[in-house]
Amino acid sequence: MQFCLTIKCLFNLPLRQTTGFVESLLQLASVDWKVPDSRTICRRKNVLRSSYRHKKSMSGLQ
Repeated sequence: MQFCLTIKCLFNLPLRQTTGFVESLLQLASVDWKVPDSRTICRRKNVLRSSYRHKKSMSGLQ
């Protein structure tokens, strides 16, 4: 679920498109994992989001 939310934020996708995209990525990687449906992710995203910490950007460093 955390991966789905990360992909959602990274590509600015709605949840339904995110689940389809993640399913496609897993299929390309030949991984047989179940992707939770968008309703499940929506219900649990607040709990997962609170445990996720954002790091400051290091764009000035090379």
